Amino acid sequence: MDLILKTITEFREEMREFRIETRKTLAEHSHPLNVIEATIASLKADVGVLLNSVPVIDERRDNLEARVAALEARG
Repeated sequence: MDLILKTITEFREEMREFRIETRKTLAEHSHPLNVIEATIASLKADVGVLLNSVPVIDERRDNLEARVAALEARG
């Protein structure tokens, strides 16, 4: 019985150490992942702004092309 109790006690201590090490490892890896997640969110917002400006840019380019064509036709 003493051997079983000793084995269980040792196993419990090993599991405690494993949990501590696992928490430490997860904490170390979560910071870079949080930075990546924040960067992705920022890029997503930037892409949204760009996509909203594309129709305006296209319209301005079309207007510019029409004006250049009109100037060429006059010259």
